[in-house]
Amino acid sequence: MLEHFLQAQTMVWQRLKNHFPGRETETVVAEINKFLNRGDSLLTLFNKGITIKGTKIRFMMPKPVLENEDSNNYQLYLSNRFSVVRQMRYSTAADDCGNELDMCILLNGLPLMTFELKNEGTGQNYGHGIYQYRYNRSPVNRMLRNCLVHFVMDNSFVFMTTKLNGEHTRFLPFNKESTNPGVEGEYPTAYMWHEILQADSLLDIIEHFIKRYNDEDGKPVVIFPRFHQLRAVRKLCRMVAEEGPGHNYLIQHSAGSGKTKSMAWLAHQLANMTNADHTPIFDSIIMVTDRIVLNRNMADDVVNFQTVAGTVKDIRRNSKNLATALNEGNRIIISTVQKFAFALKDLKRDTQRKYAIIVDEAHTAIGNESAKDLVNALSTDKDLQNLPDFNPDEYEDQTDAMLAYLQVMRRMMKHISYFAFTATPKDKTYALFGIQDGPNKGKAHDLYSMKQAIDEKFILDVLANYKSYLTMFELIEKNPTEDQKKLFEEKKALKVIYGELNKNAYIMLRKAHMMVEHFMHHTINKIGHKAKAMVVCDSRRAAADYKRLFDRLIADNYDGKIKTLVAFSGEVEDSHGRKCTEANMNDGNVFDDGIREKFKEDDYKILIVAEKFQTGFDQPLLHTMYVDRVLGGIQCIQTLSRLNRCYPGKEDTMVIDFRNDHAKVQKAFQDYYTETTLEGEVDTQRIYTLKHDIEQWNIFNETEVDAVAKALVTSNGVSGVPTILKRIVDERVMPLDDNEKDRYRKTVSRYVRQYGFLAQLIDFTDPDLERFYIFCKIFYKFLPYTKETLPMEILDLIDLDKLRIQMSYEGQLELKDEEQTLRSSRIGELGQKRPDNELPVSEILNMANSPFAGLLNENDKVLRQIWDEILSDPEVVDAFHAGNSYDILINIVREKFDEKIALEIERYYNFAEVLEKEQAFSLTLVRKFVDALAERTARNSNFPYDEEQLKEILCTVLKDEFEVIKNRLRNIKEIVDTFFFTLNETSIPQLDGVDGLIKTALNNVFVNTTIGLLEKRTYFNSLVAKYEAYLKKLYYLINEDDVPRNPNTPDKTPGLSECIFAFPCLKKLKYSDDECEQKFKDYLDLLRQWRNDEAHLSPNATEEEIDAALKVVTSMYLYVVGNNITDLESAGK
Repeated sequence: MLEHFLQAQTMVWQRLKNHFPGRETETVVAEINKFLNRGDSLLTLFNKGITIKGTKIRFMMPKPVLENEDSNNYQLYLSNRFSVVRQMRYSTAADDCGNELDMCILLNGLPLMTFELKNEGTGQNYGHGIYQYRYNRSPVNRMLRNCLVHFVMDNSFVFMTTKLNGEHTRFLPFNKESTNPGVEGEYPTAYMWHEILQADSLLDIIEHFIKRYNDEDGKPVVIFPRFHQLRAVRKLCRMVAEEGPGHNYLIQHSAGSGKTKSMAWLAHQLANMTNADHTPIFDSIIMVTDRIVLNRNMADDVVNFQTVAGTVKDIRRNSKNLATALNEGNRIIISTVQKFAFALKDLKRDTQRKYAIIVDEAHTAIGNESAKDLVNALSTDKDLQNLPDFNPDEYEDQTDAMLAYLQVMRRMMKHISYFAFTATPKDKTYALFGIQDGPNKGKAHDLYSMKQAIDEKFILDVLANYKSYLTMFELIEKNPTEDQKKLFEEKKALKVIYGELNKNAYIMLRKAHMMVEHFMHHTINKIGHKAKAMVVCDSRRAAADYKRLFDRLIADNYDGKIKTLVAFSGEVEDSHGRKCTEANMNDGNVFDDGIREKFKEDDYKILIVAEKFQTGFDQPLLHTMYVDRVLGGIQCIQTLSRLNRCYPGKEDTMVIDFRNDHAKVQKAFQDYYTETTLEGEVDTQRIYTLKHDIEQWNIFNETEVDAVAKALVTSNGVSGVPTILKRIVDERVMPLDDNEKDRYRKTVSRYVRQYGFLAQLIDFTDPDLERFYIFCKIFYKFLPYTKETLPMEILDLIDLDKLRIQMSYEGQLELKDEEQTLRSSRIGELGQKRPDNELPVSEILNMANSPFAGLLNENDKVLRQIWDEILSDPEVVDAFHAGNSYDILINIVREKFDEKIALEIERYYNFAEVLEKEQAFSLTLVRKFVDALAERTARNSNFPYDEEQLKEILCTVLKDEFEVIKNRLRNIKEIVDTFFFTLNETSIPQLDGVDGLIKTALNNVFVNTTIGLLEKRTYFNSLVAKYEAYLKKLYYLINEDDVPRNPNTPDKTPGLSECIFAFPCLKKLKYSDDECEQKFKDYLDLLRQWRNDEAHLSPNATEEEIDAALKVVTSMYLYVVGNNITDLESAGK
């Protein structure tokens, strides 16, 4: 067969005979072997051939589309020979010796593809064939390694792979439907013989569909299309060949089904399609997306699929490059849709061209104005003249002609075809791109359903393991008697309460703990310990807060075993007021696409997101998704579908949802599980109704509309537009009440939004509609936005008393195998706003608590306040630092726990009874407190201590504190050095014990940047409590004696007051009126107040307040040292 094809190349064969007489075929075979031994592919051999002694030799000739049958190329095409060999023995090696393939297809003597064919009637099926390839076929066998694809078929199903890898070989389905439909008189897999394994079909697949390129690791991969990909691209190309440009097509392929590769195949094939006169059907193929970063996969596939360098132009980040690419007629252009508006000024638009626009995520990518910008950028005046109902000469007014021109720019044009890809088309997507007539009206042109993708195990069913949690709570009034006369609007108050609950730090901590625990005990073991997770948040602030919570929990409980990343746009303040960005929160300062790359690394297991990476993000190792935001409709499908990608060893997925009702999630997926059809007509006449709704308000008149539109269209008098609009708003809109303002603004917005959509469908021209739209579009921006005034003060009157996060559903959300319908959008009346009743706090809380009435008990009491107080108690902290035994620590914490409850016995009376009855529960709770305290103590004690670094930081931080008295004391460096000298100097055992505690506290609050707010408060309390002990040690170092007792109470051990009076510098502060000393007088008063107040700082003190307090107390340590350096020197210290 090979020799036959070589001889069909007459000149080639003659040159081979001249150079290698009698060895022509042998020489070519030897060169083929050398070529393959170098790591090259049969695909390259078929498509490009090889050169021997200056002679270009071909091994395949695809069918020439536009050549006569008597041409040399057509005759060579007819010389192609496909051989079908049954029971083919392919190896003499020991591993495969004697093995036979059921079938092998060769092209011109070269093995192209292999088959294992199974007959269910004999008790075998495709599973037996897959087993043979995995366990009885050596992946290093030369022939098997070089074949481009391997198929397994039985009577009902087909599977294929491009790479044998032993037991790890992954076979993909190659079926028409989930279960291939029966064919009268034939097997369901007969389509393989009739459609795929025909000679012209195979030549087309080799030439256009099989792709080979190096992956990110530099390893070669071979891509063979799935059946639905091959079917869709061929179908679209066939329709284009029959219909020409100017038609739209909708391709509905499930998320995770390989849409980006389908788009890449389509782009390259459309770029190669020609008319009978050899001119291209499309001058340029434009691939449009609405995302720069997350559409990298599409750009990579398109570039990888090109066979001629320079075919693809990726200009997603520069509008001037877009204009250049369009002006020069580049074959395939990748751009974001937003670039077209900015490119308009640089476009020549002097040559008529035809365009194919391939749209990724078509349900969102092209909005109303971006659609117009696309048409405007890709059209010339001649294109518009070809429209049957548009003639600018029929308009006497030049402005009307320009308005009509703008209006037709919104339409579907005869020189532009759209190919819209999406897994979740909206009703508007069907209306714009779906089948417009015939029995399949309202459907997509090609469908690969979610059901089929799941059935074929090409994607995973993300609803197979779904667990939802309900956050149950009970709120109480802080002062029910005092607050009973205060009234709040019901709906607004509930909105505030629910919003605050979602941001509540205690609730977020509980959820974060549940997520981390689940990941570390379950998810981390999945996919061979490679599994990753995503946390979906409802705001950027929540994402920043969760990032800090996760990192702290992972560090505290799991020794930092895994790492996290966070993704959100721009800058946001977290709940502690810290400014957060992706760069300053992520390792390596990564942001945007850098996060996607970083997340590939093994250490990074959890990605926390807010409105990012929820669509178009492909990470096969994603196994679990923790959802803490409300998801609806298409957004729900797009978000959860991030989990559905397959990966070797990935057997399932997990969704843990804290916010959504499982039935609503099920409904969202059901709409797109099988086939969906749009029912009903889109009535473009409705645009006049929307216009009339605005005119009824009588806010502006035709003269004003005309003046504004004319100024904007002609760019003449634009500067006067704001004055006109502002006058209309001030005189006619502002007198309306807030409800009317809000209703009017929504009425105008409705016209603006719907006109942009409907104008793409209208088949007539009416400049008045465009004029009205231009006016309303700019007018809307001047309308006052009546921001809802929410009664935030209600939060000061209530408290979270009980909380339980309880599982409400666990299992599979099953979907029905039923076709779904969407109805064409109908624009209803704006609903009447229901009055918001004013109610007292007690009634509002009854409404908020009502869903969980009777479900919560005293075990659900919030223990946060007790917990915080115990963690901050100086006696408890000292006990842990002192290295006491576990039993002693249990007793100390139990004593404090009982003490705290006793202090608020009214609030915790029932809970105290529960603890008394349930001793085991009580002990478990105390043990958890002790374990948490022990872990924190150990962690902070182990924080690296670098005394010189600590000194340097203290000098920097506290230098300004001593600026007013710098002429009275030594320099700050000498004061700090002396302070640490006193800490390190030996005095007596009962005083030296304070040294380590003070140094640990200072080291953690001033050096340890990962320390939490609660820990800062703890160390602050410790520094306040230890000030008295430090003064006693300093006094001893100077005087070698104890602080004198108070003569009025000689039997009482000296306390803080006696210590202060023992140092003249502190004693005089109490009565000083020296302005320079006033600051330190105030500081000493604060310190004494804190010392006498058991709680020290309020538990609700902010981090900023605690940082300021730490500077105060540390300054007082240095103040007393600075004033006594001379005395220390005199004492020989």
